[in-house]
Amino acid sequence: MIKPIKNRPHEQQGAILIVALMFLIAITLYTLSSMRSSNIGLFLAQNEESRVAAEQAAQALADSIVASPASTPVVGQSGFLACTAGISGCNRNDLPITNAVLASEIAANHLYAQVERTGAEFSPPPRAVETSIDKFTSASFRVTTTYDRMGEGLGREQVTEGVLVLVPKQ
Repeated sequence: MIKPIKNRPHEQQGAILIVALMFLIAITLYTLSSMRSSNIGLFLAQNEESRVAAEQAAQALADSIVASPASTPVVGQSGFLACTAGISGCNRNDLPITNAVLASEIAANHLYAQVERTGAEFSPPPRAVETSIDKFTSASFRVTTTYDRMGEGLGREQVTEGVLVLVPKQ
């Protein structure tokens, strides 16, 4: 005997729906994780860019000061301090800055510099300079430049360089 085929729909259990929801949740979590990772990478790149820009600005000011003989005047004794405008406690506040961009940063209080006379008042030049000890003496200076835009989230950097100035004997 042949059994008749029943045309009644099967009861659905919902297994496909649960599997699809699990896949959607997994994809959503992966997407959120990728977005967060991308944001962290972006913040790291911005911080590195700010750090490099701060270092370059401070170094540019130091290079400008070292390149100008008027910035390292052989006056005063050890501890004599020449600074950019706006810094207190200095013997002079008139360091010459010829670069317009650096001058505007100094005026905006983002950059400042100090040139301090160090060591003995006059000393023989070091042998590495390869100059006549009977014709020259030397004066040493420490140039410290600072770029500071921490309040704006753009970093702070300080550069210190030593400068040796040869002075002809009288």
